[in-house]
Amino acid sequence: MNNLNPFAKPDHSKPTCMEMLQTILDGEATRDQKEYFKAHMDHCMPCYKSYDLDMALKQLVQSKCCGGEAPSDLIQKIKNQIEQKSS
Repeated sequence: MNNLNPFAKPDHSKPTCMEMLQTILDGEATRDQKEYFKAHMDHCMPCYKSYDLDMALKQLVQSKCCGGEAPSDLIQKIKNQIEQKSS
């Protein structure tokens, strides 16, 4: 893997941690992006915590939605409620 960010946007701007995380969680990431993000998570605790929370939420919602994909707006509503209660 090279040191260039495979998540870089066409205008060469740096993506946010949440943008990278969402690409991973949505299953749209390339192998290089997954490797880059894994290395990034080793040094970025907020990403690590968000990844664990998002994965747990997606698995929970998916298991309760007849095994299908959980709607992204439902996942976002749940995350917002969790964030409000943990603040």
